[in-house]
Amino acid sequence: MSENQLPELTEELRARVREIVADVLEVPVAEVGETSSFTEDLDADSLLVIEIFSRFERQLGLRIPQEELADLDNLATAYAVIARHAPQEALRV
Repeated sequence: MSENQLPELTEELRARVREIVADVLEVPVAEVGETSSFTEDLDADSLLVIEIFSRFERQLGLRIPQEELADLDNLATAYAVIARHAPQEALRV
């Protein structure tokens, strides 16, 4: 399935993803924009990006291959990674 064909995440799941990112980066949720770069705009270092990745797995119950960590730089890419690995009931069909 190509990224253009990925199912959309529910609004609830999108909000949880944004909250996880804001919590790890210690910024207000409102500062985490859809295209804000975690590293360039929100000053995340590689360890914080790994922590975001890890929290997605733990808190959302996902198994994400390590090689997808390189894709994780903003909410849009996070949503795509999660959409590829989230259980169907978490996604809007």
